[in-house]
Amino acid sequence: MAKLNYLDDAWRTLGVWGRYQCIQIFLQLTSVFSESVHLMVIVFIGYRPSYQCADLGNTTSMYDTLSNASLTPLYQACHVDILINGTNTTLMKLSPCPAGYTYDLEKDRTFVTEWDLVCEGAERAEVSQMLLMIGQMVGAAFLPQLSDKFGRKVVLVTSQIALFASGVGASLLPTFTCYAIMRFICGFSHQGMAMARAVMTVEILPEESRFMAEVLGCTVWTIGLCVIAPLAYIMRDLSWRYLYLVLSLTSVHCLLGFWTFDESILWLLANGKIDKAKTLLRKAAKMNKVNEKEVLQIVDNATCTSTVLQEKLIKKPNQNQNVDGKQKERKEVILEQSPAMLPKYTVLTLFTRRRIAMITLIMTYTWLVNSLTYYGLSLSSASLPLDRYLSFFLLSLAELPVAVIEYYTFNRLGRKKLCIIFHAVAAVSLIAGTVANYLSDRAGANVALMIFYFLGKMAIAGSFSTIFLFTPELYPTNLRNVGIGFSSAAGRIGGMLAPFAGPLAERISWAPGAIFGIMCLTVAMLLPLLPEPTGHELPTTVEELERWYKQHSGMQRKKTVDTSL
Repeated sequence: MAKLNYLDDAWRTLGVWGRYQCIQIFLQLTSVFSESVHLMVIVFIGYRPSYQCADLGNTTSMYDTLSNASLTPLYQACHVDILINGTNTTLMKLSPCPAGYTYDLEKDRTFVTEWDLVCEGAERAEVSQMLLMIGQMVGAAFLPQLSDKFGRKVVLVTSQIALFASGVGASLLPTFTCYAIMRFICGFSHQGMAMARAVMTVEILPEESRFMAEVLGCTVWTIGLCVIAPLAYIMRDLSWRYLYLVLSLTSVHCLLGFWTFDESILWLLANGKIDKAKTLLRKAAKMNKVNEKEVLQIVDNATCTSTVLQEKLIKKPNQNQNVDGKQKERKEVILEQSPAMLPKYTVLTLFTRRRIAMITLIMTYTWLVNSLTYYGLSLSSASLPLDRYLSFFLLSLAELPVAVIEYYTFNRLGRKKLCIIFHAVAAVSLIAGTVANYLSDRAGANVALMIFYFLGKMAIAGSFSTIFLFTPELYPTNLRNVGIGFSSAAGRIGGMLAPFAGPLAERISWAPGAIFGIMCLTVAMLLPLLPEPTGHELPTTVEELERWYKQHSGMQRKKTVDTSL
């Protein structure tokens, strides 16, 4: 059965790692750095230090009343007990704190301390993070459809600019309400940028090198995380606004995005924009110092064949008597060969075809589990028995081996098997860490807890990275962004629940680790039902995808793949 695979041949002719591709991939990877710092800076700017009610001396009338009576104030975290001198009898309880709060840090070090988001106001701090995740969910559900319809470039660049503006706005605007609105916009634009970038990077590489897109993305993401802790430590004596502003300014280059980014050539071909695709291929050939005629001949041969087949189908629609049989199959062949004839899909397509619905349900659950576990572990890093800067930095470093593992195993093991292994390791580590936490009063238990915590973080980071490559490879061209967008949107539900892992651990210390571990284990049991995309061209139509799924779902791989770059 013919397939739309000639663009891979064009990339190989241009040179897989030619100057053109390297520049475009580099530009796309700069957005990964922005994605990581905007999401995880909350660990420091939203840190809640130890606190208690402020001295009542700040409220003169109350202080005078206590001075003239035999009463003593006893300051608690969220209220003041008024004691009768010489006894432990409480005369009254003042709540909320009449004079505000005092913190272990200066007032402007985090937005929690600046706006007193503690006690009754503590939920507002969680709401701000939830709004970020809600923004991600809405963005993931809405923006990928625009990307499939209007192009990857416009969604990527517009989202980058919106993310940059929301970060600067959040760091400068004076009220918590404004900050919360900016965080929602941050989450919304973050998803448009992440989804479009992930797909664009995959589509600029041939099949045997697609895995490198995620290896590089994982590396840059980890670098972004590792930068946050040292910078936060250096700026620890400054207002949280300066830290957020500096990190936001690292993406100022996005203002030039419309002139520096090129549209996905695969998307142009899939949507019949042949002339624009050829213009970019000429540009790539010139930059890579390759004969452009060789590259364009590949596209011309494919499109010429498609045109002839289309004309034959139109002129001789009844040449086969079996219209429902051979003629239908012939239409499918032509459709796969002709980029201009690719149908348009909507989010409903994800559930109206049985095999695509199976892929969508499994990947949706996988994204939810990964988001819940990854952000749950990341946001609770300050609760570990180490300095919060060091804890976050070490947990960030724990993700670095993921890129090395992916580099050597993506093509050898395949996306699916690697994803299963990562989830299994995460499940075992988190459950073992739960046991260590339960035995924390025994010698060596804290060391074991840290080891299992790091292993769990590394494994869930690896699985999260893998599904960014795995998911778009499971959907046809004009459904690819919709598929990954829907899965990611469902994953944001896990992200919204993640901030509550800390309060749950305060009440039931073993619960978060046990829940995360069991959910990761169920994902490892579901993934074998999906096909293995390694060694397979990106599907272009739903029909092609369904035939592939029927032939290649399950644990067995039907072909040996090339492990070279």
